[in-house]
Parts: sequence; structure tokens; C-alpha cells
Amino acid sequence: YSADSMAWSVDGRRNAPLPGHTHKNCANCPAWALAWRQRVLDAIEKGMTAPRQLSLLDLPPEPSLKTAA
Repeated sequence: YSADSMAWSVDGRRNAPLPGHTHKNCANCPAWALAWRQRVLDAIEKGMTAPRQLSLLDLPPEPSLKTAA
């Protein structure tokens, strides 16, 4: 067993079967597994192109404070 197979199986069990499927749920359905995989890959790709928050350490340097002599 692996975490990804458990994830799509639980997702298939908790949701309605895919259109045209006659089984009670899609917990062991290869078509559901492939659809789940595609949704995950799409989410990863979207996340890789989405803007990201900058690190707090990437701030530009502050101007130096010079005191009048």
C-alpha cells in the first residue's frame, strides 16, 4: 500500500461514482484512480506557476543611516 493509493481510494469511497459506473463507489476503480492522478498533477502544475510569497529574508537592504558630524 502507498499513501497515494490510499488517498484516491478514500476519495473514491467518499464521493459519488463516475458517470456511467454502476458500482456503489469508485474506491477500487482504475478510472477513478487515473482521474484523481490527473487532478493532482493539474494542481501541482498550477501551484508551480502561481505567484509565491517571498521569504521574509529576501527584503531589500535598508538605506544606511548616516549621522551628521
